[in-house]
Amino acid sequence: MALTGWLIGLAMQMATLPVPPSLPCWIEGRWVSEEAEARWTEENWTGCRAETMLGTGRGGRGDEVTSYEFMRIARNENGDLMFYGAPFGNPAAAFRAVKSGPREVVFVNPNHEYPQRIRYWMEGDMLLAEASMRDGSKAQAWRYKRVVGK
Repeated sequence: MALTGWLIGLAMQMATLPVPPSLPCWIEGRWVSEEAEARWTEENWTGCRAETMLGTGRGGRGDEVTSYEFMRIARNENGDLMFYGAPFGNPAAAFRAVKSGPREVVFVNPNHEYPQRIRYWMEGDMLLAEASMRDGSKAQAWRYKRVVGK
């Protein structure tokens, strides 16, 4: 009887353990945002493999590149889902996932100057991205369409 009680207690404990967030495999692919005044932004994301996604981003106006970034989504040594962003080749800043679902992921680093929050989510077939302060202020947003081919 004691063994049965112990097994039930263990099962209940395991049922309450948080499930680690999954990688946002739904952002895989090439995404482009065309904006006013010939401004554009693109992000390219590899598929989910070995618990890692690699991304590149660049933005510009006309034929000129004005920004670029190397990105990675992976687990850290503690198993936390992380976003690492290295704009302009600078050392990467780390953001921990605080929300993750089948169509949204939110990463936060309250100690980073700007941005402190990075959010990706899907609306229909559009990928939306937002960089902001932790409370959502000073938001910059992008609406990406998937590029097929080329």
